[in-house]
Amino acid sequence: MITKARGSWLRSEARLTARLLADNVSAALVPGLLCTAAAGVHYRVGGPGMAARLAVSAGVFLLYSYVFDASNQARNAAEDRVNKPHRPIPSGLATSHGLLRRFWAGMAVYTLVGWFAGILPWVLLWQAVIVGLNLLSKPRHYIFVKWPAMVCGAIAQLAAAWRIGGPLDSTGWTWILVITITFIAALPFEDVRDMAGDRAIGRRTLALTVGPWPVRIWFATVTAVLPVVLYLLLYRRSHAGTPVILTCSAVVAALSWTTTARSLCRRTVPADRITYLLFTITYCVAVAMALPLL
Repeated sequence: MITKARGSWLRSEARLTARLLADNVSAALVPGLLCTAAAGVHYRVGGPGMAARLAVSAGVFLLYSYVFDASNQARNAAEDRVNKPHRPIPSGLATSHGLLRRFWAGMAVYTLVGWFAGILPWVLLWQAVIVGLNLLSKPRHYIFVKWPAMVCGAIAQLAAAWRIGGPLDSTGWTWILVITITFIAALPFEDVRDMAGDRAIGRRTLALTVGPWPVRIWFATVTAVLPVVLYLLLYRRSHAGTPVILTCSAVVAALSWTTTARSLCRRTVPADRITYLLFTITYCVAVAMALPLL
């Protein structure tokens, strides 16, 4: 039986966690679930088996996101007060020390779940990335460490997700590497929307170093060619029928090219936030296309 005090604590913790994870659901949780589902489809996993795999995947990627966001927000509260005041520390729901306690507790649970799910190497890789990026590196090093860290993080995400659904084979690795490289190439745009907060804490980003326009043009170029790369390297190799392949390609192109146009034509901070959100949705949809194509 849950006491009134415990129920109040659970509600408070759920509210804090919702704010902690709100910004990264479309980049951290959803792609993992979709990739697990794609691997299950690839290996012809039945209904009950698929449901079990998706349940494990949901737990894994909640923890994947939780440990990253808790450590990131514990260290960068000053930036969040400028860029993201809805987060737990600026809104008064937690302190930096409180988030760090949650982070280390989450790391322990994440390790156990990773061992249980048979994905411990990918969990350890992500944990090493988090500690290096969020706890050890200095703000001035951010420009050098973010891209390789996020490449490793995306591989850890998608490889773990696929492994939950089935063995990692050449098909899985092809999808993982192509999607990782193409989407992470556009990631510096994330820092265009956050320049005010990054400047406040002395974080060195590409947008602050070379200016927002070169980063914006690079992002637009990557998102413009992204559907073509996915079609050439992934989609056209599918055994699905031509109408299915063309439909999948058209959906990804529509999302990606809308992102391209927005990044060049809508250049306010609120507009950039929406543009980046659309980019993460494009990432989710690109992963989801494995469901009809594999």
